[in-house]
Amino acid sequence: MILQQSQVAAQVRTIILDLVAAVPSITTQTPVPAPALPPVEQRLQTLVEAMRTLAELTGGRLNPYMEQHFQDFAANLLAQHNQQVLSGSKEKWMGVVNFAETELGKKVPLSGSHYRGHLGTWVRTFYSQLGERQEMRLVNGTQQPVYVYACHDPIVADGLTKAIEEFFTHPNPTAALRIAGAFSTKSPRVLVKK
Repeated sequence: MILQQSQVAAQVRTIILDLVAAVPSITTQTPVPAPALPPVEQRLQTLVEAMRTLAELTGGRLNPYMEQHFQDFAANLLAQHNQQVLSGSKEKWMGVVNFAETELGKKVPLSGSHYRGHLGTWVRTFYSQLGERQEMRLVNGTQQPVYVYACHDPIVADGLTKAIEEFFTHPNPTAALRIAGAFSTKSPRVLVKK
């Protein structure tokens, strides 16, 4: 049965209100420790169930960008887990957006002044001492080089946490990055006269 759009909106609204009501009020006086993440298999199962539910609610009409984001997240989650299992090490290399979302619980938007690309540029510009290692990762359906950081090192994890908090509290990170020269090209531009 295909639901009408207003029925879907009402169901989504009800789910969101139930979730908001279930969240306990948090006082600013007592620090809350970061919750431990469930195992990779459980997170992947939850993601698959969420994708199914979302597809059912929308009648199978998902935004292609959203679908791609889910696929990329699942592929990177599996790749990271497989790399740790195969290497047998406790090293944890993560991209800055992945660290912000999984370790700090931040929602990093796809657009706007505080979006994913600017967060990565912020860390590379103002916290370059945290590392410069790149790995090929799946991003929007294509393999791209992504800066990854040694999150198993407490100094790097603390530095990333500080950088991410600073980024999200800054009123205009785009302007700060522009002033720092983060968007300038490395090679001089050549003017071609006609």
